[in-house]
Amino acid sequence: MATSNNLVDICNIVRTLLLDKKVEDIKEFDLSNNSKKLSDFCFIGSGTSARHAQAVADHLYKLFKDTFRIIPNMSGDTKSGWIVVEASGVEVHIFKPDLRKYYDLDELLSLDCENLRCDTI
Repeated sequence: MATSNNLVDICNIVRTLLLDKKVEDIKEFDLSNNSKKLSDFCFIGSGTSARHAQAVADHLYKLFKDTFRIIPNMSGDTKSGWIVVEASGVEVHIFKPDLRKYYDLDELLSLDCENLRCDTI
C-alpha cells in the first residue's frame, strides 16, 4: 500500500479524473480506520453508458500506470456493467446506474459510516 501522503495525492487525482470524465453520482469512502477494510479509499460512480464506463476505467488504468508507476488490477467489463480498478489501497467502482442500484454497494459501505468519511462529490 502507498504511504498516507501518497494516498491523499492518488485520491485527489482520481477524484479530479472522475469529475473531468463526467462520472455521475460520485461517492467517496475513507475506509482507512475500518478494521474490516479491503482498501483504504473507495470511489463509486455511475457511467452514462457502457462505452463511457469503459473509457473511464481505461483512463484510470493509464493514470495509475503512467502517473504513479503502479500496475492496477482491473475487473469486470462493459458486458457486466460493473468495472473495478484497484491499486495501492484505492478502489474505483464504475457501474451502470441500474446495476449500481441493484448491488447497492453505497449502502453496504455506509453501514459503518460513523467510522468512515462518506462524501458525495
